[in-house]
Amino acid sequence: MLSEQTRRNLMRLVKGTILFNELMKNHTSLHIGGPADALVIPNDEKDLKNLLCFANESNIPWTVIGNGTKLLVSDEGVDGLIIKISGCFKKYTISIHKVEVGAGYPLAKLSKTVADSGLSGLEFAVAIPGTVGGGVVMNAGAHGSMMSDVLTIATVMNANGDVRTYSKNDLNFGYRCSKLQNNKMIVLNAKMKLKEDNVEKIESKMHENMKWRKKNQPLDFPNAGSIFKNPLNAPAGKLIDMAGLKGIKIGGAKISEKNANFIVNLGNATANDVLDLIDLAQQRVLQKYGVRLEPEIRIIGRFKES
Repeated sequence: MLSEQTRRNLMRLVKGTILFNELMKNHTSLHIGGPADALVIPNDEKDLKNLLCFANESNIPWTVIGNGTKLLVSDEGVDGLIIKISGCFKKYTISIHKVEVGAGYPLAKLSKTVADSGLSGLEFAVAIPGTVGGGVVMNAGAHGSMMSDVLTIATVMNANGDVRTYSKNDLNFGYRCSKLQNNKMIVLNAKMKLKEDNVEKIESKMHENMKWRKKNQPLDFPNAGSIFKNPLNAPAGKLIDMAGLKGIKIGGAKISEKNANFIVNLGNATANDVLDLIDLAQQRVLQKYGVRLEPEIRIIGRFKES
């Protein structure tokens, strides 16, 4: 918990929005999560730097989120500061073959924005509900394409508030991972190189991607997208299905019958319900097929060790 003095200092320092004891279920696509000591949406880059410096000087832990679409938060809440980037850093500019965009801009919206300008390359992202920053950090992808296919430069801020620029090759991109995941660095904006193409052709491809998503993913219930990374030998959803877990429930959470790599919130799921299903899927798939499933989602908060 933050002391009253710390709260007052924070309110004097930060020009953006501060919400104390804010329930994280209001900021995650799973609609699950207890209170954060403080959720902060900085106004701009300077505001973010001041916030990080204050957190470091006060020894306050901090965590960055975008839209909360790949996130499981403990029902007991989160210590320290949650810095929400999706509420800021939304400016963008489009030029010939290029787009520069803030980390808080929605990735699906960007896909449509560049399509309107006759630029191809982000059709795969039309159904990805996260932010540009989150997409860069985890190298988000779909339909055989990913962020590293189009990204050229990412500008980030480190834990000390220093701004650095990294080329694509600096970021060590891999399948659903990058150098940024294991370092305290916050994406501020990204530059991408795209290709000119016919608008109708681009929109047709986006329409097909959306159609596939509606057919293959459980959009009727809150979820966090794919729970596990796909191993090399078979899709994670297929392995979980073959293990006999499709449709199984624990509390208010269920492994989706439409896609077994999705866990849905039926309305009253707790974080522990979701964790128990994750553990069950990992154990059953390991026992049956010798494959260790690796979570694709982030898990944060005051979880008891198990």
